Amino acid sequence: MAKKTKEEQTEEKMTMHNPGWTDYVLGLLEEDERIMGNPTTDGLRRIFESALNCLLVESRSEVVQSPNPSNEKRATVVHSLTYVLKDVPPDSPFNTVTVNGAADVYWGNCDKIFRNHPVAVAETRAEGRALRRALRLKKVLAAEEVVDEVEDIDGDTVSNITNNQINFIDVLAKRLDVNVLELAKYISIEVEQDNIHKMQHEDAVNLVKQLSAYQLDMSTIPDEIKTYNNKWR
Repeated sequence: MAKKTKEEQTEEKMTMHNPGWTDYVLGLLEEDERIMGNPTTDGLRRIFESALNCLLVESRSEVVQSPNPSNEKRATVVHSLTYVLKDVPPDSPFNTVTVNGAADVYWGNCDKIFRNHPVAVAETRAEGRALRRALRLKKVLAAEEVVDEVEDIDGDTVSNITNNQINFIDVLAKRLDVNVLELAKYISIEVEQDNIHKMQHEDAVNLVKQLSAYQLDMSTIPDEIKTYNNKWR
């Protein structure tokens, strides 16, 4: 019988009780499964069964709080993993393990480009936490838990038009020579006291869609909304 290499012996002996366990697990990831050194949830999901020598039986999410204006558009999700350890005898009470991870997401703890999808972000974060807990990784966050840039807004303005939307609308309106406030009225969007900053986020999305449609065919722009006015913002 061929003698095992040192690498094979090291891998064979490596368990979650070894000091180098976290480094070992992270070493199983591909380069594109890390962001700034943090493992992605997709990456942890891929290596999970092989790292623990287990069979994943169930992976499910439960939304325990849905976003609404009264809770600052906050979403809370619990993700559960149930798996069978192959190294443990089938008749053992420790053969099957269930681990949970929870996450809540709202505008104040989420990257601004994802803040309009709190349930999806919370689900991914909750799964990442469940995977980290099951794998017993120390001092490691999943990449999706790291916040890069939170938009500087407060709870009262969380559903309002964003600065990025305002800038984009301005560029399109100027290019098309369209009066933004007149366009809003034309497509039945109410702008309180002509203050664009009070416009709802969803209305701003529809405004962008309409401007984008005009950009494809400028001949469809009605005369009553023409002539750009920079005072709209």
